[in-house]
Amino acid sequence: MINVLCVTPVDEEHQKLFSDIDQVCIRFIDREHVTEEDIDNAEVILGGLPMSRLGNRPNLKWLQLDWAGANTHKDLPEEIILTNASGAYGTAISEHMLGCVLMVMKNLANYIEVQKNHDSTNLGSVNTLTSSTVLSVGMGDIGSSFAKKMHALGAKVYGVRRSFHGVPDYAEGMYTMDNMDEILPECDVVALSLPETEETVHLFDEARLRKIKKGAILVNVGRGTAIVTEDLLRVVKDGHFSGVCLDVTDPEPLPKNHPLWNMEHVYLTPHISGRFNAAVTFDKVLQIFHDNLQRYVNGEPLQHVVDKSIGY
Repeated sequence: MINVLCVTPVDEEHQKLFSDIDQVCIRFIDREHVTEEDIDNAEVILGGLPMSRLGNRPNLKWLQLDWAGANTHKDLPEEIILTNASGAYGTAISEHMLGCVLMVMKNLANYIEVQKNHDSTNLGSVNTLTSSTVLSVGMGDIGSSFAKKMHALGAKVYGVRRSFHGVPDYAEGMYTMDNMDEILPECDVVALSLPETEETVHLFDEARLRKIKKGAILVNVGRGTAIVTEDLLRVVKDGHFSGVCLDVTDPEPLPKNHPLWNMEHVYLTPHISGRFNAAVTFDKVLQIFHDNLQRYVNGEPLQHVVDKSIGY
């Protein structure tokens, strides 16, 4: 019998999803109630526990995260398989990104302020997606989902990948991190959905931020460390962007006295574009759990295996 510990909160109704898997004993215990004995006994853990709680667990063979970013667990021992929930978050997060872009592009946040003053001022001209060039930096599940939505709404779309794998039918062209500076000055929207790796930390410093077209919209839903925060503050103060939408920051959580909170044209959300705020995300994560657990029982290769050397 395979001892499985699920630390992701799963109600009784959703627990039934796993009833068709034989040869497993699954215990559903929320993260905050997990004991050292629970972890010691587990051969498989579904859902994330901090690395500080995973050291020296000889029974542990496989850790399945319930989020997509895996850099926090790349130092797990080599013999422990690490899988993530890549593919579960694209729908919800890309819709959040679309909402951010339209909010800025259509002046909606500013009209909310106008409404508070019982004012009927016309704030002037706006851009349209059909006349916009969009760059999706990061073309995993999230970045690709966003790029597809932008293309469907009429935007000209480009993407940035770690390496070149051809151009998908919804994109005009693809770039790598080595040559993306060529396209930045042409883009009305630059959206980041990058994992945290050695290549992506501080990828957008002041020099690169200023290469982006003046008046563009910048969105970041990947990791806050992709942008040098102090550099971003300087560029925003100069009025370079029409809007900066950050669901992630560096540091995170952002201290209450941090200047980003009060920067004009900066819109902050507390890393909520994903999580389980959308029911569809939770359902997809549980499906990944189920399918991978069935594969594990059957001795089949697991899906969404993380390459620990690069962190995703």
